[in-house]
Amino acid sequence: MSTVKFDKFAREGNEFINELSDELGHPEDQQQVLTALRAVLHSLRDRITISESFDVISQLPMMLKALYVEQWKYQEKPNKFDSVEEFKNDVKERQKKYGEDQFDWGISTEDIIVRTIGKLGKYIDKGQMKHIEEQLPKELKSLITSV
Repeated sequence: MSTVKFDKFAREGNEFINELSDELGHPEDQQQVLTALRAVLHSLRDRITISESFDVISQLPMMLKALYVEQWKYQEKPNKFDSVEEFKNDVKERQKKYGEDQFDWGISTEDIIVRTIGKLGKYIDKGQMKHIEEQLPKELKSLITSV
């Protein structure tokens, strides 16, 4: 792979992180935002089917693809979070696991999730978002439909 292509991937990734940092109200804390993004992506990834994940991956730019698949272990059935509270707790646990649990976001974990998934709409088309939503129980659909 040429360095020109790698530079393009890095630029796209940095641009997305900067935009998400602004969206979350912390433009100066890209590392914290990257940790939150990772936690949300991994919680969502582990809640939908593997075939749906492949469809999501196909629409993401290289940096987000890499982040999405990082430490991914195949599981036959997705995690069964049936409530927003369970999903939020999973995201919080992952943030803690990834080294961030004391950061003052100034917004709720649910807002972090909704805004992050909403920002992913830059790459994931509405049809794919609808497919993700269809795999979620009623209460969790609010995390997708409010974007």
